[in-house]
Amino acid sequence: MHFAFCILHFAFCILHFIMDTFLSFIYDHWVLFTVSAASILLAAFFAASETAIVFANKSRLRELSEAGNARAAAVIRLLEERNRLHSTLLLAENFFIVLAAALGTVTAIHLFADTTIAVIVSAAVSTVFVVLVSKLVPKGLAARNPDSLALVVAGPMRLMMRLLSPAARLLAAIADLFAGPGPQGMSCTAVVTEEDIKAMINLGEEGGSLKEEEKELLHKVFEFGDTLASEAMRPRTEIVSIPSHSTLQDVLGLVSEFGYSRYPVIEDTIDTVIGILYVKDILVAMSAGEVKREDGVQRFIRPAYFIPENKRVSELLAEMQRERFQIAIVIDEYGGTAGLVTLEDLIEEIVGSIHDELETAERDVEIVDEKNFVVSGQSALDEVNELLDASLQSNDFNTLGGFVFGLFGRMPKVGEQLKYKNLKLEVLELEGRKINKVKITKL
Repeated sequence: MHFAFCILHFAFCILHFIMDTFLSFIYDHWVLFTVSAASILLAAFFAASETAIVFANKSRLRELSEAGNARAAAVIRLLEERNRLHSTLLLAENFFIVLAAALGTVTAIHLFADTTIAVIVSAAVSTVFVVLVSKLVPKGLAARNPDSLALVVAGPMRLMMRLLSPAARLLAAIADLFAGPGPQGMSCTAVVTEEDIKAMINLGEEGGSLKEEEKELLHKVFEFGDTLASEAMRPRTEIVSIPSHSTLQDVLGLVSEFGYSRYPVIEDTIDTVIGILYVKDILVAMSAGEVKREDGVQRFIRPAYFIPENKRVSELLAEMQRERFQIAIVIDEYGGTAGLVTLEDLIEEIVGSIHDELETAERDVEIVDEKNFVVSGQSALDEVNELLDASLQSNDFNTLGGFVFGLFGRMPKVGEQLKYKNLKLEVLELEGRKINKVKITKL
Protein backbone atom coordinates (compact mmCIF):
# COMPACT_ATOMS: atom_id res chain seq x y z
CA MET A 1 0.00 0.00 0.00
CA HIS A 2 2.82 2.36 0.92
CA PHE A 3 4.66 1.40 -2.28
CA ALA A 4 1.58 2.15 -4.39
CA PHE A 5 1.22 5.53 -2.70
CA CYS A 6 4.87 6.34 -3.52
CA ILE A 7 4.36 5.40 -7.16
CA LEU A 8 1.27 7.62 -7.35
CA HIS A 9 3.11 10.50 -5.69
CA PHE A 10 6.00 10.11 -8.14
CA ALA A 11 3.62 10.10 -11.12
CA PHE A 12 1.94 13.24 -9.81
CA CYS A 13 5.32 14.98 -9.50
CA ILE A 14 6.23 14.02 -13.07
CA LEU A 15 2.88 15.32 -14.35
CA HIS A 16 3.30 18.55 -12.37
CA PHE A 17 6.77 19.02 -13.87
CA ILE A 18 5.49 18.42 -17.40
CA MET A 19 2.59 20.86 -16.96
CA ASP A 20 4.88 23.48 -15.44
CA THR A 21 7.33 23.13 -18.32
CA PHE A 22 4.54 23.23 -20.91
CA LEU A 23 2.96 26.37 -19.44
CA SER A 24 6.33 28.06 -19.20
CA PHE A 25 6.93 27.18 -22.85
CA ILE A 26 3.56 28.53 -23.90
CA TYR A 27 3.99 31.81 -22.05
CA ASP A 28 7.48 32.45 -23.33
CA HIS A 29 7.05 35.63 -25.41
CA TRP A 30 9.21 34.44 -28.32
CA VAL A 31 7.00 31.40 -28.77
CA LEU A 32 3.92 33.62 -28.66
CA PHE A 33 5.49 35.93 -31.24
CA THR A 34 6.27 32.99 -33.52
CA VAL A 35 2.75 31.59 -33.30
CA SER A 36 1.31 35.08 -33.91
CA ALA A 37 3.47 35.53 -37.02
CA ALA A 38 2.45 32.09 -38.27
CA SER A 39 -1.21 33.04 -37.81
CA ILE A 40 -0.75 36.20 -39.90
CA LEU A 41 0.94 34.18 -42.66
CA LEU A 42 -1.90 31.65 -42.65
CA ALA A 43 -4.44 34.49 -42.91
CA ALA A 44 -2.39 35.84 -45.84
CA PHE A 45 -2.47 32.42 -47.48
CA PHE A 46 -6.27 32.30 -47.34
CA ALA A 47 -6.58 35.89 -48.63
CA ALA A 48 -4.27 35.12 -51.56
CA SER A 49 -6.14 31.87 -52.26
CA GLU A 50 -9.47 33.67 -52.48
CA THR A 51 -8.08 36.32 -54.86
CA ALA A 52 -6.41 33.70 -57.07
CA ILE A 53 -9.55 31.58 -57.38
CA VAL A 54 -11.79 34.60 -58.09
CA PHE A 55 -9.45 36.13 -60.71
CA ALA A 56 -8.41 32.89 -62.40
CA ASN A 57 -9.19 32.66 -66.12
CA LYS A 58 -12.33 30.49 -66.16
CA SER A 59 -12.09 29.65 -69.87
CA ARG A 60 -8.48 28.52 -69.48
CA LEU A 61 -9.39 26.42 -66.43
CA ARG A 62 -12.18 24.67 -68.35
CA GLU A 63 -9.77 23.88 -71.19
CA LEU A 64 -7.28 22.39 -68.71
CA SER A 65 -10.04 20.46 -66.95
CA GLU A 66 -11.29 18.98 -70.23
CA ALA A 67 -7.70 18.02 -71.03
CA GLY A 68 -7.56 15.98 -67.81
CA ASN A 69 -5.93 18.42 -65.39
CA ALA A 70 -7.24 17.37 -61.96
CA ARG A 71 -6.21 20.60 -60.22
CA ALA A 72 -8.08 22.72 -62.79
CA ALA A 73 -11.14 20.53 -62.25
CA ALA A 74 -10.79 21.13 -58.49
CA VAL A 75 -10.79 24.91 -59.03
CA ILE A 76 -13.93 24.62 -61.19
CA ARG A 77 -15.65 22.65 -58.40
CA LEU A 78 -14.66 25.32 -55.88
CA LEU A 79 -16.22 28.01 -58.05
CA GLU A 80 -19.40 25.94 -58.35
CA GLU A 81 -19.57 25.93 -54.53
CA ARG A 82 -18.81 29.63 -54.18
CA ASN A 83 -20.98 30.12 -51.08
CA ARG A 84 -19.28 27.33 -49.14
CA LEU A 85 -15.88 28.54 -50.29
CA HIS A 86 -16.63 32.09 -49.15
CA SER A 87 -17.83 30.88 -45.74
CA THR A 88 -14.74 28.71 -45.29
CA LEU A 89 -12.32 31.48 -46.23
CA LEU A 90 -14.16 34.02 -44.08
CA LEU A 91 -14.01 31.71 -41.07
CA ALA A 92 -10.36 30.72 -41.57
CA GLU A 93 -9.10 34.26 -42.27
CA ASN A 94 -10.86 35.79 -39.28
CA PHE A 95 -9.83 32.96 -36.95
CA PHE A 96 -6.14 33.43 -37.68
CA ILE A 97 -6.39 37.24 -37.64
CA VAL A 98 -8.06 37.19 -34.21
CA LEU A 99 -5.56 34.59 -32.97
CA ALA A 100 -2.63 36.70 -34.18
CA ALA A 101 -4.04 39.82 -32.51
CA ALA A 102 -4.67 38.00 -29.22
CA LEU A 103 -1.21 36.42 -29.11
CA GLY A 104 0.35 39.74 -30.10
CA THR A 105 -1.37 41.41 -27.14
CA VAL A 106 -0.15 38.72 -24.72
CA THR A 107 3.39 39.10 -26.12
CA ALA A 108 3.26 42.88 -25.68
CA ILE A 109 2.09 42.51 -22.07
CA HIS A 110 5.11 40.27 -21.39
CA LEU A 111 7.48 42.78 -23.01
CA PHE A 112 6.12 45.98 -21.43
CA ALA A 113 5.57 46.59 -17.73
CA ASP A 114 2.76 49.05 -18.37
CA THR A 115 -0.34 47.19 -19.59
CA THR A 116 -1.82 50.30 -21.27
CA ILE A 117 1.31 50.85 -23.36
CA ALA A 118 1.35 47.14 -24.21
CA VAL A 119 -2.22 47.21 -25.50
CA ILE A 120 -1.62 50.40 -27.58
CA VAL A 121 1.58 49.01 -29.12
CA SER A 122 -0.09 45.67 -29.81
CA ALA A 123 -3.09 47.34 -31.50
CA ALA A 124 -0.88 49.53 -33.71
CA VAL A 125 1.50 46.75 -34.76
CA SER A 126 -1.30 44.21 -35.26
CA THR A 127 -3.26 46.62 -37.47
CA VAL A 128 -0.28 47.30 -39.74
CA PHE A 129 0.62 43.62 -40.04
CA VAL A 130 -2.97 42.49 -40.58
CA VAL A 131 -3.69 45.11 -43.29
CA LEU A 132 -0.37 44.81 -45.13
CA VAL A 133 0.80 41.24 -44.61
CA SER A 134 -2.49 39.39 -44.44
CA LYS A 135 -4.59 41.50 -46.84
CA LEU A 136 -3.07 43.96 -49.33
CA VAL A 137 0.24 42.26 -50.16
CA PRO A 138 -1.06 38.70 -50.67
CA LYS A 139 -4.08 39.87 -52.66
CA GLY A 140 -1.88 42.05 -54.89
CA LEU A 141 0.63 39.25 -55.49
CA ALA A 142 -2.12 36.72 -56.19
CA ALA A 143 -3.80 39.04 -58.72
CA ARG A 144 -0.59 39.14 -60.79
CA ASN A 145 -0.57 35.40 -61.48
CA PRO A 146 -3.95 34.01 -60.41
CA ASP A 147 -4.10 30.99 -62.71
CA SER A 148 -0.98 29.26 -61.39
CA LEU A 149 -1.75 30.02 -57.74
CA ALA A 150 -5.36 28.83 -58.08
CA LEU A 151 -4.11 25.45 -59.32
CA VAL A 152 -1.74 25.20 -56.33
CA VAL A 153 -4.27 26.11 -53.61
CA ALA A 154 -7.25 24.17 -54.98
CA GLY A 155 -6.38 21.01 -53.03
CA PRO A 156 -5.83 22.70 -49.64
CA MET A 157 -9.02 24.72 -50.11
CA ARG A 158 -11.07 21.57 -50.73
CA LEU A 159 -9.63 20.06 -47.56
CA MET A 160 -10.35 23.19 -45.50
CA MET A 161 -13.93 23.25 -46.78
CA ARG A 162 -14.44 19.72 -45.47
CA LEU A 163 -12.79 20.44 -42.11
CA LEU A 164 -14.54 23.75 -41.44
CA SER A 165 -17.94 22.85 -42.87
CA PRO A 166 -19.44 21.91 -39.44
CA ALA A 167 -18.14 25.11 -37.84
CA ALA A 168 -19.43 27.24 -40.72
CA ARG A 169 -22.88 25.65 -40.44
CA LEU A 170 -22.90 26.17 -36.65
CA LEU A 171 -22.04 29.86 -36.99
CA ALA A 172 -24.70 30.29 -39.68
CA ALA A 173 -27.28 28.69 -37.35
CA ILE A 174 -26.27 31.00 -34.48
CA ALA A 175 -26.52 34.02 -36.80
CA ASP A 176 -30.02 32.90 -37.83
CA LEU A 177 -31.06 32.80 -34.15
CA PHE A 178 -30.21 36.49 -33.73
CA ALA A 179 -30.98 37.92 -37.17
CA GLY A 180 -33.47 35.37 -38.43
CA PRO A 181 -33.07 33.40 -41.65
CA GLY A 182 -32.69 35.44 -44.83
CA PRO A 183 -35.09 35.25 -47.77
CA GLN A 184 -35.32 31.86 -49.41
CA GLY A 185 -32.54 31.30 -51.89
CA MET A 186 -30.51 34.20 -50.54
CA SER A 187 -26.85 33.36 -50.03
CA CYS A 188 -24.86 34.62 -47.05
CA THR A 189 -22.20 36.35 -49.07
CA ALA A 190 -20.75 39.79 -48.64
CA VAL A 191 -22.43 42.66 -50.47
CA VAL A 192 -20.31 43.61 -53.48
CA THR A 193 -20.54 47.28 -54.45
CA GLU A 194 -19.85 48.92 -57.80
CA GLU A 195 -16.60 50.33 -56.39
CA ASP A 196 -15.53 46.81 -55.34
CA ILE A 197 -16.08 45.52 -58.88
CA LYS A 198 -14.19 48.48 -60.38
CA ALA A 199 -11.28 47.78 -58.02
CA MET A 200 -11.32 44.12 -59.07
CA ILE A 201 -11.29 45.18 -62.74
CA ASN A 202 -8.23 47.36 -62.11
CA LEU A 203 -6.51 44.51 -60.26
CA GLY A 204 -7.32 42.17 -63.14
CA GLU A 205 -5.73 44.58 -65.62
CA GLU A 206 -2.64 45.01 -63.41
CA GLY A 207 -2.37 41.24 -63.00
CA GLY A 208 -2.59 40.62 -66.74
CA SER A 209 -5.87 38.71 -66.77
CA LEU A 210 -7.62 41.69 -68.42
CA LYS A 211 -6.37 43.75 -71.35
CA GLU A 212 -6.44 47.54 -71.06
CA GLU A 213 -9.13 47.71 -73.77
CA GLU A 214 -11.27 45.23 -71.83
CA LYS A 215 -10.81 47.24 -68.63
CA GLU A 216 -11.88 50.47 -70.36
CA LEU A 217 -14.91 48.74 -71.87
CA LEU A 218 -16.04 47.45 -68.47
CA HIS A 219 -15.62 50.88 -66.88
CA LYS A 220 -17.70 52.42 -69.69
CA VAL A 221 -20.47 49.91 -68.96
CA PHE A 222 -20.67 51.26 -65.39
CA GLU A 223 -20.56 54.89 -66.59
CA PHE A 224 -23.32 54.10 -69.11
CA GLY A 225 -25.86 53.64 -66.32
CA ASP A 226 -25.21 57.19 -65.05
CA THR A 227 -25.16 58.93 -68.45
CA LEU A 228 -28.05 61.25 -69.34
CA ALA A 229 -29.57 61.78 -72.78
CA SER A 230 -28.27 65.38 -72.77
CA GLU A 231 -24.71 64.02 -72.53
CA ALA A 232 -25.05 61.47 -75.33
CA MET A 233 -27.21 63.45 -77.77
CA ARG A 234 -26.22 65.29 -80.92
CA PRO A 235 -27.08 68.97 -80.26
CA ARG A 236 -29.75 70.73 -82.29
CA THR A 237 -27.10 72.70 -84.22
CA GLU A 238 -25.85 69.43 -85.72
CA ILE A 239 -29.26 68.01 -86.66
CA VAL A 240 -29.86 67.62 -90.40
CA SER A 241 -33.63 67.78 -90.87
CA ILE A 242 -36.07 67.54 -93.79
CA PRO A 243 -38.98 69.97 -94.25
CA SER A 244 -42.33 68.20 -94.54
CA HIS A 245 -42.95 69.67 -98.02
CA SER A 246 -39.73 68.15 -99.46
CA THR A 247 -39.68 65.72 -102.39
CA LEU A 248 -37.90 62.39 -102.58
CA GLN A 249 -35.32 64.06 -104.85
CA ASP A 250 -34.55 66.51 -102.01
CA VAL A 251 -34.05 63.58 -99.62
CA LEU A 252 -31.67 61.81 -101.99
CA GLY A 253 -29.68 65.04 -102.26
CA LEU A 254 -29.32 65.18 -98.46
CA VAL A 255 -28.28 61.53 -98.37
CA SER A 256 -25.62 62.22 -100.98
CA GLU A 257 -24.33 65.23 -99.02
CA PHE A 258 -24.49 63.98 -95.41
CA GLY A 259 -24.75 60.20 -95.66
CA TYR A 260 -27.26 59.68 -92.82
CA SER A 261 -29.92 56.98 -93.09
CA ARG A 262 -32.57 58.62 -90.85
CA TYR A 263 -33.74 62.25 -90.71
CA PRO A 264 -36.17 64.19 -88.50
CA VAL A 265 -39.01 65.74 -90.48
CA ILE A 266 -39.95 69.29 -89.41
CA GLU A 267 -43.00 71.46 -90.07
CA ASP A 268 -41.48 74.93 -89.84
CA THR A 269 -38.41 74.93 -87.57
CA ILE A 270 -36.30 72.36 -85.76
CA ASP A 271 -38.58 72.86 -82.73
CA THR A 272 -41.55 71.41 -84.66
CA VAL A 273 -40.45 67.84 -85.37
CA ILE A 274 -43.43 65.85 -86.70
CA GLY A 275 -41.79 62.51 -87.44
CA ILE A 276 -38.78 60.53 -88.64
CA LEU A 277 -37.88 59.58 -92.23
CA TYR A 278 -36.04 56.30 -92.88
CA VAL A 279 -34.11 56.40 -96.17
CA LYS A 280 -34.43 52.64 -96.63
CA ASP A 281 -38.25 53.00 -96.84
CA ILE A 282 -37.80 55.33 -99.82
CA LEU A 283 -35.18 53.13 -101.52
CA VAL A 284 -37.39 50.03 -101.22
CA ALA A 285 -40.39 51.89 -102.67
CA MET A 286 -38.33 53.37 -105.52
CA SER A 287 -36.77 50.01 -106.44
CA ALA A 288 -40.28 48.53 -106.61
CA GLY A 289 -41.43 51.37 -108.89
CA GLU A 290 -44.06 52.54 -106.39
CA VAL A 291 -42.93 56.18 -106.27
CA LYS A 292 -41.15 58.80 -108.36
CA ARG A 293 -38.45 61.25 -107.40
CA GLU A 294 -40.92 64.13 -107.66
CA ASP A 295 -43.27 62.64 -105.06
CA GLY A 296 -43.52 64.09 -101.56
CA VAL A 297 -42.17 62.50 -98.37
CA GLN A 298 -45.46 62.51 -96.40
CA ARG A 299 -46.28 58.80 -96.91
CA PHE A 300 -42.87 57.79 -95.51
CA ILE A 301 -42.98 59.77 -92.25
CA ARG A 302 -42.87 57.54 -89.18
CA PRO A 303 -43.91 58.71 -85.67
CA ALA A 304 -41.16 60.42 -83.65
CA TYR A 305 -40.23 59.34 -80.12
CA PHE A 306 -39.67 62.24 -77.71
CA ILE A 307 -37.66 62.08 -74.46
CA PRO A 308 -36.56 64.63 -71.79
CA GLU A 309 -32.94 65.74 -71.43
CA ASN A 310 -32.54 64.08 -68.02
CA LYS A 311 -33.55 60.59 -69.16
CA ARG A 312 -30.90 57.96 -68.44
CA VAL A 313 -29.53 56.38 -71.60
CA SER A 314 -29.72 52.91 -70.01
CA GLU A 315 -33.50 53.34 -69.73
CA LEU A 316 -33.67 54.71 -73.27
CA LEU A 317 -31.76 51.73 -74.65
CA ALA A 318 -34.23 49.36 -72.98
CA GLU A 319 -37.14 51.31 -74.52
CA MET A 320 -35.52 51.22 -77.96
CA GLN A 321 -35.20 47.45 -77.70
CA ARG A 322 -38.76 47.04 -76.46
CA GLU A 323 -40.50 49.51 -78.80
CA ARG A 324 -38.20 48.79 -81.79
CA PHE A 325 -37.14 52.34 -82.73
CA GLN A 326 -33.63 53.66 -83.37
CA ILE A 327 -33.84 57.43 -82.99
CA ALA A 328 -35.31 59.72 -80.30
CA ILE A 329 -35.80 63.50 -80.21
CA VAL A 330 -34.55 65.13 -76.99
CA ILE A 331 -36.84 67.90 -75.69
CA ASP A 332 -35.71 70.65 -73.30
CA GLU A 333 -37.73 71.99 -70.37
CA TYR A 334 -39.39 74.61 -72.60
CA GLY A 335 -40.62 72.09 -75.16
CA GLY A 336 -38.02 72.95 -77.78
CA THR A 337 -35.74 70.47 -79.52
CA ALA A 338 -32.44 70.10 -77.62
CA GLY A 339 -30.98 67.39 -79.84
CA LEU A 340 -31.43 63.80 -80.95
CA VAL A 341 -30.12 60.43 -79.80
CA THR A 342 -29.74 57.38 -82.01
CA LEU A 343 -29.15 53.75 -81.13
CA GLU A 344 -25.70 54.22 -82.65
CA ASP A 345 -24.98 57.07 -80.20
CA LEU A 346 -25.88 54.86 -77.24
CA ILE A 347 -23.66 52.03 -78.43
CA GLU A 348 -20.82 54.50 -79.00
CA GLU A 349 -21.04 55.48 -75.33
CA ILE A 350 -19.70 51.99 -74.57
CA VAL A 351 -17.65 50.81 -77.54
CA GLY A 352 -16.49 54.12 -79.04
CA SER A 353 -17.11 55.62 -82.47
CA ILE A 354 -18.87 53.58 -85.16
CA HIS A 355 -20.37 54.74 -88.43
CA ASP A 356 -23.80 54.66 -90.01
CA GLU A 357 -24.32 52.29 -92.96
CA LEU A 358 -24.42 55.28 -95.35
CA GLU A 359 -22.03 57.50 -93.42
CA THR A 360 -18.50 58.31 -94.57
CA ALA A 361 -16.02 57.87 -91.72
CA GLU A 362 -14.08 61.00 -90.85
CA ARG A 363 -11.10 61.26 -88.58
CA ASP A 364 -11.90 63.30 -85.47
CA VAL A 365 -8.21 63.59 -84.54
CA GLU A 366 -5.39 64.28 -86.98
CA ILE A 367 -1.90 63.71 -85.56
CA VAL A 368 0.48 66.36 -86.94
CA ASP A 369 3.43 65.24 -84.81
CA GLU A 370 4.04 64.04 -81.25
CA LYS A 371 2.99 67.43 -79.79
CA ASN A 372 0.46 68.84 -82.27
CA PHE A 373 -3.05 67.56 -83.01
CA VAL A 374 -5.95 68.86 -85.10
CA VAL A 375 -9.22 67.85 -83.43
CA SER A 376 -12.84 68.15 -84.53
CA GLY A 377 -14.84 70.61 -82.45
CA GLN A 378 -17.62 68.02 -82.19
CA SER A 379 -15.34 65.53 -80.40
CA ALA A 380 -16.47 64.63 -76.88
CA LEU A 381 -14.21 65.95 -74.12
CA ASP A 382 -13.73 62.54 -72.53
CA GLU A 383 -12.63 61.08 -75.88
CA VAL A 384 -10.14 63.93 -76.39
CA ASN A 385 -8.79 63.41 -72.88
CA GLU A 386 -8.40 59.69 -73.48
CA LEU A 387 -6.72 60.04 -76.88
CA LEU A 388 -4.34 62.87 -75.93
CA ASP A 389 -3.86 62.01 -72.24
CA ALA A 390 -5.23 65.46 -71.40
CA SER A 391 -7.44 66.76 -68.58
CA LEU A 392 -9.98 69.09 -70.21
CA GLN A 393 -12.82 69.50 -67.69
CA SER A 394 -16.11 71.41 -67.90
CA ASN A 395 -19.48 71.17 -66.18
CA ASP A 396 -21.18 73.20 -68.92
CA PHE A 397 -19.89 71.70 -72.19
CA ASN A 398 -19.52 68.15 -73.51
CA THR A 399 -17.64 68.84 -76.76
CA LEU A 400 -14.24 70.36 -77.49
CA GLY A 401 -15.81 73.20 -79.49
CA GLY A 402 -18.12 74.11 -76.63
CA PHE A 403 -15.24 73.87 -74.17
CA VAL A 404 -13.08 76.30 -76.21
CA PHE A 405 -16.07 78.65 -76.63
CA GLY A 406 -16.52 78.64 -72.84
CA LEU A 407 -12.85 79.45 -72.26
CA PHE A 408 -13.02 82.49 -74.55
CA GLY A 409 -16.39 83.60 -73.17
CA ARG A 410 -17.36 84.70 -76.69
CA MET A 411 -17.23 83.42 -80.24
CA PRO A 412 -13.50 83.42 -81.14
CA LYS A 413 -12.03 84.20 -84.55
CA VAL A 414 -9.97 81.84 -86.68
CA GLY A 415 -6.35 81.95 -85.51
CA GLU A 416 -7.13 83.04 -81.94
CA GLN A 417 -5.46 80.92 -79.28
CA LEU A 418 -5.19 80.53 -75.53
CA LYS A 419 -3.42 78.38 -72.96
CA TYR A 420 -5.13 75.83 -70.71
CA LYS A 421 -2.89 74.04 -68.21
CA ASN A 422 -0.11 72.45 -70.31
CA LEU A 423 -1.95 72.87 -73.63
CA LYS A 424 -2.27 75.59 -76.26
CA LEU A 425 -5.66 75.66 -78.02
CA GLU A 426 -5.95 77.42 -81.40
CA VAL A 427 -9.15 77.87 -83.42
CA LEU A 428 -8.49 76.63 -86.96
CA GLU A 429 -11.92 76.57 -88.56
CA LEU A 430 -15.37 78.02 -87.91
CA GLU A 431 -18.68 77.03 -89.46
CA GLY A 432 -21.20 79.76 -88.78
CA ARG A 433 -21.30 80.07 -84.99
CA LYS A 434 -19.74 76.65 -84.46
CA ILE A 435 -16.08 75.90 -83.77
CA ASN A 436 -15.30 73.21 -86.33
CA LYS A 437 -11.59 72.46 -85.80
CA VAL A 438 -9.12 73.14 -83.00
CA LYS A 439 -5.36 72.71 -82.98
CA ILE A 440 -4.06 71.36 -79.67
CA THR A 441 -0.36 71.73 -78.87
CA LYS A 442 1.27 70.09 -75.86
CA LEU A 443 3.62 72.62 -74.21
